[in-house]
Amino acid sequence: MTEERKKEIIAEAKRRIELWLSATSFDEMTTGGSFVRFNMAIGLLGGYPFEKEQWMSKGDFNGFVTHTEFSSAEYDEIVGKLFRDCMANCT
Repeated sequence: MTEERKKEIIAEAKRRIELWLSATSFDEMTTGGSFVRFNMAIGLLGGYPFEKEQWMSKGDFNGFVTHTEFSSAEYDEIVGKLFRDCMANCT
């Protein structure tokens, strides 16, 4: 994965996190601090996998990364860092 693509993924993930946090808390977003739920909430692979929240606009949470990107160590690092940052700053 190129550095440019990493920056794009980080920017898109941060945009989605900001949307979540403007509508609800980190605890609610992650159902009590679950990393898996955090990853699903930002919905980068195939979009938000659940019934959309009332505050979500139609195009806000579409898929953004490929299966190859999602399965990469770089993606794990990106989302892991974002999760840790939110745990430290959003609760």
